[in-house]
Amino acid sequence: MTTPPASVPLDASLQEAARHMADACVGALPVVEDDHVVGMITDRDLVVRAMARGLPPTMQVGALMSTDPVTVEADTPVPAAMHAMRSIEARHLPVVDSGRLVGVVSFDDLFWFVTGQLGELAAVVNATRKVPDPFHRRQNRTAAR
Repeated sequence: MTTPPASVPLDASLQEAARHMADACVGALPVVEDDHVVGMITDRDLVVRAMARGLPPTMQVGALMSTDPVTVEADTPVPAAMHAMRSIEARHLPVVDSGRLVGVVSFDDLFWFVTGQLGELAAVVNATRKVPDPFHRRQNRTAAR
C-alpha cells in the first residue's frame, strides 16, 4: 500500500482535488473528515462527472464523491483485498486502522505483489525440479558398458 496516503478533506474543491492528484501522481483520493474516510474521488469523477457536465471547479468534492466507500483494514490479507477491489470494480481501496486512514492500496500495488510472489514460486519450483540431464545420462551409460 501507499503510505502516507494522499487524501483531501471533505470541503476541498474539485480543482484542489485534481491538483492534489497530479502532485501525488495518483488517480483517486480518499475524502476524509477527522481522519475517517467518508468518500472517494477519482480522476474519472473529475473528468466525466464534473468537467463533461460543466460543473464549476470550485464545487466541493463532497458533492461529487462516491459515498460509503469500501475500505480494508491494515491487516487484511492480500486475497481478501483483491476480492474487495473486484467486488466493487475499483482500482483503489482506502486502508484503515481502527477507522482511521493509514494508506491506499491500488490495483498496481496488488499486481506487483502478486507478480513478485509468482517469481518466488517459480524460483522454488526450478530449485526443486529433478530434470535429468540427457548428456550425463549418456555418459553414465557409456561408462557402465
